[in-house]
Amino acid sequence: MEVDNLGLQIIRTKNAVISYNNKGLLKVVLADYDEITLDDVIAQRKIAADLTADKPHVVLAVAGRRTSATKEAREYSSQNVPKGRLAEAVLIKSLPVRLMGKFFITFHKPNVPTQLFESENEALIWLNQRLFEAGVS
Repeated sequence: MEVDNLGLQIIRTKNAVISYNNKGLLKVVLADYDEITLDDVIAQRKIAADLTADKPHVVLAVAGRRTSATKEAREYSSQNVPKGRLAEAVLIKSLPVRLMGKFFITFHKPNVPTQLFESENEALIWLNQRLFEAGVS
């Protein structure tokens, strides 16, 4: 695990960089051209649980330009909400990923509030509102 100059905890996997600010924001930056498998999701969820200690948190997922996920990964992600997760914002960089994101939300109906965004600032405003509503500061 790395710690940056702002005290942000950072863990790198083969297809993601996961960081936590100790104030309820978990950020997952996915590689541009990888397909996320069920094993990848399970590994990322384990890292998230370790970083957040299962305390209430929100997730900013930054999708790569061509990030995709297997059917098993999508199904697992939508139905198995990690302990403490309040909401997830997905930052989209390309039209194909936006279409997949809309399909994921519409078809798989995640068990946690999930929205797509084109602006990181808008995503963070939305996520911070979820933290505020949950009493996390």
